Amino acid sequence: MVEYYPQILRQYLGEERGGSNQVVDKTTKHAVLITGASQSASEAAKAPEPVNRKERSQYNQLVRPFEEIALNAWSKKEKLWISEENFNKEYWNRKIGEGAEQKVYLNHDGKTVLKVNTASFHGTWLDYLNRLVYHSVLFPSTKYTTIGFTTENAMFAIVTEQTFAILDNGAPRINVELYLNHSWFHAH
Repeated sequence: MVEYYPQILRQYLGEERGGSNQVVDKTTKHAVLITGASQSASEAAKAPEPVNRKERSQYNQLVRPFEEIALNAWSKKEKLWISEENFNKEYWNRKIGEGAEQKVYLNHDGKTVLKVNTASFHGTWLDYLNRLVYHSVLFPSTKYTTIGFTTENAMFAIVTEQTFAILDNGAPRINVELYLNHSWFHAH
């Protein structure tokens, strides 16, 4: 069990639920360990736990650069680094969408998409990676697989792969809430 998963995820994956983290790929698991260890080793970890938005923001600003340094070094050592230039050469004409946080490219197989995510909606990379784990556990048919690390406009980014799915509408909120409540998640 990865110690840096949030408690609810450890509980969900734990033996008492018969859960499994086999839907979580090896690279994502290692990245969670690296970012968690980076946070634990940082000066920010020696301060009291952040309790409000301002303190959390300060914590994130202190921690995130250490996460990026560690992920960058590890990804290069493991040959998971993809230069921004090489990625753009191979995929620039395969872009099918983008949002505030990621760009989406149709993979060469036509069955999966690659997402280059700068995690701009997440305070830390550990937060982002744990979101990938949550998604992969709750929705295994559209799980994320971390395949590499890069930069996007000189910002650190993670490249994930996901099954290509055409969705014409989202699920009604009540269905999502029922599903999450059944899976031990509760709204605050």
